[in-house]
Amino acid sequence: MGLLSNLLQSSRSRSRNKSSSGARSVLSYIPFVRWIGPSVSFAGIAAALGMVVTGRIDLSVLDAVSDTAATSEAVNGTPVQPVAVSALGQRSYETVRLATFNIQMFGEKKSTTRVVDGVDVMGTLAQIVSQFDLVAIQEVRGGNAAPVERLVALINASGARYASTVSPPIGRTSQTECYAFVWDQTRIQMIRDSGYVVQDNADRMHREPMVASFQTIAVPREGYKPFSFTMINAHTDPDEVTPKATSNEINVLDDVFVRVRQFEYDRMGEEDCILLGDLNVDANHLQELVMIPNVVSIAGNTLTNTRRDKTYDHILIDREMTREYTGRFGVIDLQKDLALTEDQALLVSDHMPLWAEFSVYEVPQGESVASRNEAAPMTR
Repeated sequence: MGLLSNLLQSSRSRSRNKSSSGARSVLSYIPFVRWIGPSVSFAGIAAALGMVVTGRIDLSVLDAVSDTAATSEAVNGTPVQPVAVSALGQRSYETVRLATFNIQMFGEKKSTTRVVDGVDVMGTLAQIVSQFDLVAIQEVRGGNAAPVERLVALINASGARYASTVSPPIGRTSQTECYAFVWDQTRIQMIRDSGYVVQDNADRMHREPMVASFQTIAVPREGYKPFSFTMINAHTDPDEVTPKATSNEINVLDDVFVRVRQFEYDRMGEEDCILLGDLNVDANHLQELVMIPNVVSIAGNTLTNTRRDKTYDHILIDREMTREYTGRFGVIDLQKDLALTEDQALLVSDHMPLWAEFSVYEVPQGESVASRNEAAPMTR
């Protein structure tokens, strides 16, 4: 329980109000978290500059937030050539799709690669990410936001309006990684000042998770509020989740989930917390994570690696708190759905993206969008 032991206060409001207007000032929490720039507009940039002046943001950890215009001719020297994007299904105004995707070794080489061995690597990644309203990405390499910026630019060159936020480089060794969130600005907005990396002073995790909060952009409906939620983006060290590991990182993530949720509730009244990412274990080895009351892995032991023989990736929710989950989840099978050979698919990633569907509106207590016991996977 050492991780985040000083992060949160013990007092808790009993209201389920999810607006930030009644939350306590974030200044009281600054010593315990590292903020990531949340701005995606001129107003956001202006606000960020103001916080630099007042000392509220440490620019040493402000990595990048991108909203690359569709008219850009190049990003970091890489030409932007539009790709055709086709939806996996008609998007509904009633639901959003949230996904996790480990884009294996997503660095300079991959992010500047188009066609190799018959597969358009970056074009395929753009097609995949554009199927979702919000994607948590792991394994961004190179120490900066350039790979994600190129991906967003490629998606937007086809007429979309995606944005991103990227964490600072994280890791104990020289092989650091960044986390990222990429989202469709016509469907999702990131809540200002909500991004940070969990502070792990006890060094219990190789790559401490990245956190950010979001809200859907929903058609106004009397009596309904847009769905807001906090996402914890995690990538465990595979050597630290084995039975031989001296300190299993899975048994640290339960502390992260509980304490981040408490922090966000105290700060903004937020109760919906979604932990997702590459955890490097199947559902049978989630240990203390699924000992948290009502917390479940939505997809269970659904195969998520490209070779289709392992489960590594998960989306976990508290099924009593997050009643907005509709019961629909699935993976994009890089071979079956995209007509790639195994070798071609592995050039894209050794993981398949895992997604789950949620209502765009908050669901009152005592109700649910769908029976979770009857949830069925959807591959397309």
